[in-house]
Amino acid sequence: MAGNIYINNYDFAKAESDKVDKEIIDTLQKGESFRVEAGAGSGKTYSLNKVIEWIQNNKLSEYVQKKQNVVCITYTNAAVDVILERLPKNSFILPSTIHSFAWNAIKQYQSFLIDVITNDNSFSVEEGDFYEIHEIAYTLGYRYKENGILYLYHDDVLNLFCKLLDNRKFRRLFSSNYPLILIDEYQDSYKPIIDRFIKYFISKGESPQFGFFGDAWQTIYQSNNACGLIEDDNLKVIRKGSNFRSAPRIVDLLNMLRPDLPQTSAINDFQGEVYAIICEDYQGIRRRDRNFKDDLPIEELRLRLDEVIKKISQQIAPEKLKVLMITHKILAAQQGYEKLLSILNNGLRNKEDPFLLFFMNTVEPIYQALNTSNMHLLFETLGIQKYPITKKSEKSKWKSLQKQLEEARSKTAIDVVEIIAKTELIPIPPQIKKWYRIYYNEPSILYSNDTTIKSFLDLDYQQFVSAINFLYPEGIFSTEHGSKGEEYDNVLFVISKGWNQYQFEIYAPMITKSMSISNKKLAAFERNRNLFYVCCSRAKKRLFFFVTVPINPEFQSFLIDLVGEKNIFTYKEYLE
Repeated sequence: MAGNIYINNYDFAKAESDKVDKEIIDTLQKGESFRVEAGAGSGKTYSLNKVIEWIQNNKLSEYVQKKQNVVCITYTNAAVDVILERLPKNSFILPSTIHSFAWNAIKQYQSFLIDVITNDNSFSVEEGDFYEIHEIAYTLGYRYKENGILYLYHDDVLNLFCKLLDNRKFRRLFSSNYPLILIDEYQDSYKPIIDRFIKYFISKGESPQFGFFGDAWQTIYQSNNACGLIEDDNLKVIRKGSNFRSAPRIVDLLNMLRPDLPQTSAINDFQGEVYAIICEDYQGIRRRDRNFKDDLPIEELRLRLDEVIKKISQQIAPEKLKVLMITHKILAAQQGYEKLLSILNNGLRNKEDPFLLFFMNTVEPIYQALNTSNMHLLFETLGIQKYPITKKSEKSKWKSLQKQLEEARSKTAIDVVEIIAKTELIPIPPQIKKWYRIYYNEPSILYSNDTTIKSFLDLDYQQFVSAINFLYPEGIFSTEHGSKGEEYDNVLFVISKGWNQYQFEIYAPMITKSMSISNKKLAAFERNRNLFYVCCSRAKKRLFFFVTVPINPEFQSFLIDLVGEKNIFTYKEYLE
């Protein structure tokens, strides 16, 4: 019985998806510009690849003869590389990020660029020489001048591209070079450029032809001038209605949130589960500080979240759980590395700090290898091919290192470094050696963010361990923004305070209720709606809401609609 249902469900979803892909190709052949609105899990990338494959197989002679190129603009360099791998060498299809594409389109117009740069104070340069500008270049992505060459900042390239698009002669040359432009993750595209594509080309029905692939409800980055939803009478909208990621119960929830883009789950070997765990049973004093008003005290939040994670993990074992939290700062406070984050900031998130990298890539793997007698991991971490322990005395040294590391890891970072320096079994990078010497000779030297090297290395080592657990790809925690584009078997979506841009308990109920939203609140509503949808749609099998804030009647009604009254538990009820 289950087998037949699975076949029927998958076949139905696949057939519907294939129809949509055919419609995209038909629209492409007609020369119409289009927007593929592809909800979470619908196979957007698959459809884009099918289009690229069709163009490569069917338009080669036409475009090569005219010396034209098809451009596929993607959001990251990694995505560019993935598309390149699928294309033959020297293909007429050019995958590119928007910055690279914009620069390649404008770099030959040097006199125009120099004229704009020299007459617009917004392009002024603080760093560089006094030579007159004679060339504009773009390499490293930050603005400086050297030997009369002005190197552009990332956003400079996009702004100059916009200025050239305002020029009729440039637009004519541009459209003759690029008859078809495909844009992946369109909703995150730079709005001033998309506005010009619509104004000068799409709304007039003129070349180039455009194909946008994305999802307006997954616009969650607010600081990069993302365009969000694209609309025009000349833009055909094609909707994808299958979901190849999430189980039926989770897809039902997504359909409640978004009835205008209903999806059918292709998964039927597991029905899926959704639950809400609330903290209405907490009787203590809640937080009053800014951005955290009415949330649980941090120690209570840490305790409850740890217990909920433990309980869920036991129930779903051996499957993994992913915990989504509103900000990295809240996550760091909950996990106990808030001081480390405040010192390193982006250096932690971007894995740039030398001590963090040394502890993450060398010390912790070696400690794990010694604890579990995993010689392969030890060889791999040390970069050796033969057994490092050949004598009894050497075995004794490594055993001693294990015990000393175990003790030092409960102390400070400098304690760990000292053990490694004294035992001389683990190679220490030159940069770490340098700072180790400075720690003892000049401890007041600043290390990062107005923090001395002594204060930094006197941090509890467990702060580094907690941060490392977050940074590993298989780590249990992620920020809610950081989960975009990801998928996990089981998701615990933490609804808490900490960022005044997001108040799910206020705005989420507006998603499913028929109510008018004032223009004043529209941006806040869409911001909250989109991130809420992104977090819910990451789950493949099970979705848990963990609500740490007080629940008003509207939010309570919303949760009942989403998960069902019988699937809502207080914290204590869930643990029991």
